[in-house]
Amino acid sequence: MHDHCNKNKNIVSNARRISLIGNPNVGKSAIFGLLTGRYVTVSNYPGTTVEMMSGEATIQKEKFQILDTPGVNSLTPMSEDEKVTRDTLIEYSSDTVVQVIAAKNIKRGLYITLQLVEMGVPLVIDLNMKDEAVSRGIEIKETVLGNIFGVDVVSTIAVQKKGISSLKKAALNPRISGYEFSYDPVIEEYISKIEAVLPEANISKRSIAIMILSGDRTLKNWLLENLSAEEISLIESFRDSVAEKYTQSLSYIISQRRLKVVERIAGTIVTKSVDEKKGVSKWLGDITIHPVWGFPFLFLVLYFLYEFVGVFGAGTLVDILEKVVFG
Repeated sequence: MHDHCNKNKNIVSNARRISLIGNPNVGKSAIFGLLTGRYVTVSNYPGTTVEMMSGEATIQKEKFQILDTPGVNSLTPMSEDEKVTRDTLIEYSSDTVVQVIAAKNIKRGLYITLQLVEMGVPLVIDLNMKDEAVSRGIEIKETVLGNIFGVDVVSTIAVQKKGISSLKKAALNPRISGYEFSYDPVIEEYISKIEAVLPEANISKRSIAIMILSGDRTLKNWLLENLSAEEISLIESFRDSVAEKYTQSLSYIISQRRLKVVERIAGTIVTKSVDEKKGVSKWLGDITIHPVWGFPFLFLVLYFLYEFVGVFGAGTLVDILEKVVFG
């Protein structure tokens, strides 16, 4: 892997680098602060108004530059924030990519995990906000998750400064995941064709090919910088050819495939306990909106209200008060 020309003066080209990646509001910036301390640099990514923080950390006497990238929901960009994060991974090699996931909402994070796995980056998964997951009765089998992807998985509670030493240790020895999943045979065929045209980059050719098939127009400048006009034309013809074979958009087909994989993995690693009170509340909520039993249940509630207020309250209770209080 190699760095392209340094477009951001605050990203040190030759530094050992740890990049923090994650959804918005997962505590990524809190993790960044615990790794770097108070001295950080905030700058706009070149050509954008998107801020990105960088700082320095010393882990077991080794110095690292830490990058806190903008929060994303996908690494196939749909926003400027997502483009900046994706571009950071393409433009600058990372010794370690730490994906911060909110443990209470792991499915959102796993979608990005699959994309990072496709990119072939050295990865560590950090399940942050573990306390909030526990309070919701959510348990994640960290060892199973680590075995599935073949990378280290650690838990942190950033606001309590818990788990940071384990995260630092894991960040020193990241692993490239060997986890594989495939798309439709036709899509796989054209992924291979596009890969054959692409140059080496800081992320895998396969991941770039999938972005192209997903209709990622934000790659245009990178393609212009790294490929000839003829090669770009060939790639576009590949994309058009495979798109013609489907009635739905390729981006939809690819994202749906990833979501199915996410569901399968989540079903393996997540258990949720429901306490008795919440179970009763859920039962009541479900029955009130049930298309068959909802109306009978409502009628039953109204009947009991009538009996309590109209018969017991207005009749029996009034009679007792008249006899006891008024003689």
